[in-house]
Amino acid sequence: MTSSPLFCRFASAYGTSFAVFYVVALKFDLALFTVYPSLGVVLLGTHHPTDAADPAVGFVAPAMYWYGWVATAALAALMTGLIAVALPARWAKGGVWPVIVWVAPVAAMIACVCLTLPWFRL
Repeated sequence: MTSSPLFCRFASAYGTSFAVFYVVALKFDLALFTVYPSLGVVLLGTHHPTDAADPAVGFVAPAMYWYGWVATAALAALMTGLIAVALPARWAKGGVWPVIVWVAPVAAMIACVCLTLPWFRL
């Protein structure tokens, strides 16, 4: 199964687009859901402790957005992978695609480092 051309196309498109979509989700704060682990609460969408609905929640428990960012990126990458499988095989051969598969994740890692640096500054 892993040597199937369709699986190879899906895996390379999924992996590459996941890295890109994760950076987009992190930059624009697009979490599919927000988790409050100490309360055992999961809310759909991005909820910040300063929301008008219940600003006291931020004092009681910290919110975790990482799971929501990963879910957002995984869902978008799944759609991209399925589209890549549906496209004709000749579109996946040659061209710039092999370069994109390697450059996009490296660029996404650099972007993640740049986006998270402010969290570590004093």
